[in-house]
Amino acid sequence: MSKSLLFIGECMMELRKGNTDNLEYSFAGDAYNSAVYAKRCCAEHQVSFFSARGKDQFSEMMQLRWQSEGIDSSLVEVSEHRVPGIYAIATDSQGERQFSYWRNNSAATEMMMLLEQNGQGDNFPDFDCVFFSGISLGILSDDCKQRLLNLLSRLRKRGAKIAFDPNYRESLWRDKGHARSWILRAYQCCDIAFPGLEEHQVLFAHESLDEVHQCLAEQGVDECVIKAGEAGVFAFSNGIACAHKPFQAALKQVDTTAAGDSFSGTYLAMRLGGSTLDTAIDMGAKVARTVVQHEGAIVNIDV
Repeated sequence: MSKSLLFIGECMMELRKGNTDNLEYSFAGDAYNSAVYAKRCCAEHQVSFFSARGKDQFSEMMQLRWQSEGIDSSLVEVSEHRVPGIYAIATDSQGERQFSYWRNNSAATEMMMLLEQNGQGDNFPDFDCVFFSGISLGILSDDCKQRLLNLLSRLRKRGAKIAFDPNYRESLWRDKGHARSWILRAYQCCDIAFPGLEEHQVLFAHESLDEVHQCLAEQGVDECVIKAGEAGVFAFSNGIACAHKPFQAALKQVDTTAAGDSFSGTYLAMRLGGSTLDTAIDMGAKVARTVVQHEGAIVNIDV
């Protein structure tokens, strides 16, 4: 069953150390990563990406990469003066990663401004599902955050299911209060959410699954998929606990980059294709276990 999915966010140049200590590059970013894994999971779906890029050679290479993954980039705005953000990955012996970012004033930070300057805000096409994240919000000015939420609300009224992963990154926010305020507003715009128990502990002092679920229910979220670390993944639908996937470790853990992104993208693709919560969670977890066994956010398609 073919469906249309839109992923909103930033794609950056990813740098990581190769076997010879030279830097290798690729292109990645949380919402983009989810788009790639959604398309690879269900190739029959139309998967689109909304962001902004520059006019430089790396932006051109980035767009070619999107096309090679079968992702429609016709909605991506072009900035005359800005270039893509960059991030570097460093991993420890357990595959846990640390990031260094150079993303201030990247082209993607202008996506909402460029969309409205070009008169496309009111002519935005409809989709069956639209995904965004706390990072999609965090890179924008507060004015553009609200513009994004307004766009999502319009799409939702026209029938789109809105999906949101808070994906909290402290460095993108003035303080925890700033993050809490916008993440709650984002929950109020969405139908499906992927909160992490750990980030809710940090932001909201929620210590249990019930507290996280109750918080989202109060914001009107219908489908809640809570990632609870070694306790596994728990799903609630319309207020009822209906699925639990126990944690299953990967055979080896090389790089945890994009583990959550690959899960979310796969889950949404499966759900839109008609799969049950249990099946979507199982497939998302399987893909995430595969991703963490390889370097970088986007694993080779042969894998």
